[in-house]
Amino acid sequence: MRGNDSAYRDPLQGLRARVQDLAREVEEREAMVTDALFSHLPSMLASKLRDLRAYALTPAKTEAELHEAEATLLAYRDALDEAIELAPDLEDAQRVLPEITPDPKLASHLRPFIDLFMADIVLETCDAAERGLRLGALALDKDAALEKESKYAFRARFRAHDAPISILAQIAYSANDTPAEVHVFLTTSVAAGTPPLRIRPQTLLHGIGKAVGLVREAEVGDERFDDLFLIEAEQDAAKRLLGPAVRKALLVVASFDIPDLVVRDGRADLHFRFEPNERLIRSATLALALIRKAPVRVSLLR
Repeated sequence: MRGNDSAYRDPLQGLRARVQDLAREVEEREAMVTDALFSHLPSMLASKLRDLRAYALTPAKTEAELHEAEATLLAYRDALDEAIELAPDLEDAQRVLPEITPDPKLASHLRPFIDLFMADIVLETCDAAERGLRLGALALDKDAALEKESKYAFRARFRAHDAPISILAQIAYSANDTPAEVHVFLTTSVAAGTPPLRIRPQTLLHGIGKAVGLVREAEVGDERFDDLFLIEAEQDAAKRLLGPAVRKALLVVASFDIPDLVVRDGRADLHFRFEPNERLIRSATLALALIRKAPVRVSLLR
């Protein structure tokens, strides 16, 4: 009877065991990574991992299928090892603070329409905006670079609160809106891993929407701030980026005009409508600089 044991033995037993061992190794490595890792990997490696993972989930029964599964799991395991090895450097890259900042772009919809009766008022507003921007920038950085972008727009580039800052002051006027308005756009660079955030003025409709559950927003536990702004962000991100000093600076800006702030794609942009002055620029740049310095929490490995 002993000689007939081979007739009942699974001829694919060894192959099945190897596939099962590889599957366990893959599971162990998958447990080490977070979903966020895949969005930070080089595109070719991320695509390779997605494809191999799909193939690895395919059931295998025949000898040919088991051999294919073994090869797929080996490739998938090695690709996961490569991704895991890259993770620490990728995390560090998400925390890097760029030394330069992009410039705010001219807003085409704000280009002024000048009529002969209001031309003097608009030009006076331009002169005041340029002067206010110049004095505010130079008060923060004596080496600030200033330039006239056009007849109705002015730029300043400088460092404030240890952050690179670029400001555009653009004058907008139409025959139906008087006097001319000054739109100020400020930008600084932030780490790539900084979470997205937007705050904008809270309106009556937003308040009604919140009351009936149609509008969802984050709150930071500061009643005055939460009532003034609609905060669009994950709760944890809102609290990290909008700390007490940031809120205080933004409330100073809001005493002139309630600003709109967007943090996304490695930059933070602040917009308000008011003639620039030293106090306003100091507070606005401080808010951006503090957001730039906020700790970045990027976890690509568990």
